Amino acid sequence: MDKNRLMRKSFDLGSASLVFLVAFGAQLVFQLIVIALGLSDAAKTWTIVIGNQLVLLAVTLAFCFGKKVDFLEITGLRRPPRWYYFPLFILIAFACVATFAPLAGVFSHLLSKLGYDYNPTYYIPTESKGLFTLAFLALTLLPLLGEETAVRGVVMSGGRERSPLFAILYTALIFALMHGNLRQIVHQFLLGAVMGYLAYLTGGIYASGTVHLVNNGVALLFEYGFKNGAIDPRAYWYVAGELGTKSTLIGVVVGFFALAMLLVLITCLIHRDRSRTGDYIPSEEGKFGSRVTRYLRFLSAFPDEKERDRTDGKKGEITGGDARRDRSYGTVMAILLAAVLAAIVLLSLIPEA
Repeated sequence: MDKNRLMRKSFDLGSASLVFLVAFGAQLVFQLIVIALGLSDAAKTWTIVIGNQLVLLAVTLAFCFGKKVDFLEITGLRRPPRWYYFPLFILIAFACVATFAPLAGVFSHLLSKLGYDYNPTYYIPTESKGLFTLAFLALTLLPLLGEETAVRGVVMSGGRERSPLFAILYTALIFALMHGNLRQIVHQFLLGAVMGYLAYLTGGIYASGTVHLVNNGVALLFEYGFKNGAIDPRAYWYVAGELGTKSTLIGVVVGFFALAMLLVLITCLIHRDRSRTGDYIPSEEGKFGSRVTRYLRFLSAFPDEKERDRTDGKKGEITGGDARRDRSYGTVMAILLAAVLAAIVLLSLIPEA
């Protein structure tokens, strides 16, 4: 018998949230150990940045092994998209930067006006091309191993049991909060929503990972350009548009239009691919949200979504005490995870002594 058939292909919401909570706790322990070593600020920062990603990956792999969940299945590594999707993923990443960076800059500017001064230092080594290259690789490739497998792999797997919209928004929220920086929360949430949409439709982390990599790479290259005089700081949209309100607004509108068109194109291509293996018959029954859910499940690359869709009309029936307890446990764990991460972000509101 095929060994893979004995392995589960998803986490439930409670287990998925628990995995992330345990990983987050392990990261805190790791950070305390690093701080106790008395390293320099730069060494401490980079040890924590790299270590956090490795801890996320290690905890994810450990839980997959313990729960007998197929790691390659929940991350979608068995199902790479067709080659012509990847140029579109890269264009989507640039459209996200053009759209969300100015909005994040406006939000950051508003926080400054309200007296919020917390702005963490990342010690990016822009003075050396060699060190910058190592930092560039660490901040673009390592998040694919840690953040993507944990958020768009494990957490997305658990969120799918509720609905596509829940999975996308929940992973976007976790992605935004896990960075612990209130100034970045708008950009990270919107970017996370786009990456969650792509991950759900394509059934894996290839799409979201590509967007994530390009987004981080663009930010790092801009930082290097500013520090070395290759880019005029007045064009830095992250600080709410030094070029003026009108130019910033035009940039957001153009970027949003490009992003919307690219996402529509991706959706149409996926619809074409899915239609080759099954017919989609639009339903006029149910509310608009239910119809959207059925369509997104048709588009998704997860085979179990098709079977779940057939039972949507029976959700009101009693499925037993165990099922109800599982749903309640999942909801409690999801709320707890979001609350813990939100508390970390809100702690940055407290002024340093």
